Amino acid sequence: MIRLRPYKPGDAWNLLEWWENAGEEDFLMWSCGEFSYPLTIEELDGYFARWCLQETDGWPMTALDEKGTPVGHFLVRKADYEDAEARVGFIVTAPEIRGKGLGKEFAGQILRYVFQVLGMKKASLAVFDKNTQAKACYEAAGFKTVSHIPDHLEYKGTVYGAYEMEAYSNE
Repeated sequence: MIRLRPYKPGDAWNLLEWWENAGEEDFLMWSCGEFSYPLTIEELDGYFARWCLQETDGWPMTALDEKGTPVGHFLVRKADYEDAEARVGFIVTAPEIRGKGLGKEFAGQILRYVFQVLGMKKASLAVFDKNTQAKACYEAAGFKTVSHIPDHLEYKGTVYGAYEMEAYSNE
């Protein structure tokens, strides 16, 4: 069972641990070039300060397992209450829960949060086209591909494409 709660500064240590043994390209698939590789606690402290203390249209969240242990992270951003839509990103699960079907549950919890708690009608995200497992997870939770951007990001001489995905509330 996955539960959600607001991100706390101490959650940064979990994020550091989850990326400790990851390759640079896997890290890029998560960070979209917004963080440097390897990830540092200073960058995560800045992330917390920006999204928890400064920004008014976004905030980070932490996913917990049935014991209350952090097992995932995501960011709500561009929360637009007039148009009832929000964008989500920086979605990651702890390595120990990958491949166990919890990613779909986590993506479903993200949608429930956006739709039921925030009252939004639309959620959107981008996923790199190389990240086929994440894309499948989002599709299983209810996201649909709406476009492909072949040149979403250029990083160290390599161009990465991404899919724009959206999900809509049934209410």
